[in-house]
Amino acid sequence: RSSLVAPNKVYSSFGRDFVNDFMILHVYDTNGNLIVTKVLALNEVSFEQDGDFIDINVGQHLRDLGFYSGEYDVVYKFLRRLAGRERNVYVDGKGAVYNQEVERKIINNEIKFFKSLGKDKSKGEREEVFIKEFKYPIIDSSPDRTEFVLELDKNISNKEYRNDFVEMGEMIEYNPIKKNGSGAIKFDSKKQHILEFDIDDMDRGFTQNMVGGQIIIPNMYKITGNEDTTNDDISDIDDTAGTLQQELENGAATDFLDYKDSELIEILLNDPDPRERELADGALQERANEQR
Repeated sequence: RSSLVAPNKVYSSFGRDFVNDFMILHVYDTNGNLIVTKVLALNEVSFEQDGDFIDINVGQHLRDLGFYSGEYDVVYKFLRRLAGRERNVYVDGKGAVYNQEVERKIINNEIKFFKSLGKDKSKGEREEVFIKEFKYPIIDSSPDRTEFVLELDKNISNKEYRNDFVEMGEMIEYNPIKKNGSGAIKFDSKKQHILEFDIDDMDRGFTQNMVGGQIIIPNMYKITGNEDTTNDDISDIDDTAGTLQQELENGAATDFLDYKDSELIEILLNDPDPRERELADGALQERANEQR
């Protein structure tokens, strides 16, 4: 009740992916026992204020399930499909999904399904099809049941079923909708470390699992060796640390902590300036004396 009285508004792109977004309704008794679960489509709720709010008719959903009186606890889960589907499919002997009309027949007290021949009964023997869940069997799970090992059902050879399984664990590449100027991403003119994204109203947008992720801009600094630079953004004040020689001449060799021993050795062995090599050698010797 407190959640309904003072709800917190959170960002969500749910409802923008018309193909893969769906809901699951769980109905419990007041003791926490699950009574029934139902999958809901997007058209079974109403999206208000351009999708900012979801109007859920809980009472109607319960009546549709046959609950007209009593007290129940309900939980709605708002999900986006990555792989598999919450439905059964018919597959033939080769594992191909069959989406056309199916006929049922009882043979030896067992219900079997066959591809329908329609009105033409002269096509010979009907081919049997089999009911399969369009899901991935769980073959192992962690003790706390937060991690699972899935595998393909070898009896389903559907391309979508197999591709989704492979892509489920891969990086998601997000491509925004680009029309009428939307989809553009640019740096803020005043705060140049901030990216602005003009998102289309129908775009699925970013998702919660992208929070804390990375935005990668390919070729933002592309080095070819022939860059045309003016250095207008570089200060005239020389705030660099200077060469090793400048630093050593301004103080003791042991004061220059920015140089690792390996870097000093590299200068000693490879620097073309003999003065630099001499100073690097002196710095190394002075550090060695300090450690004795």
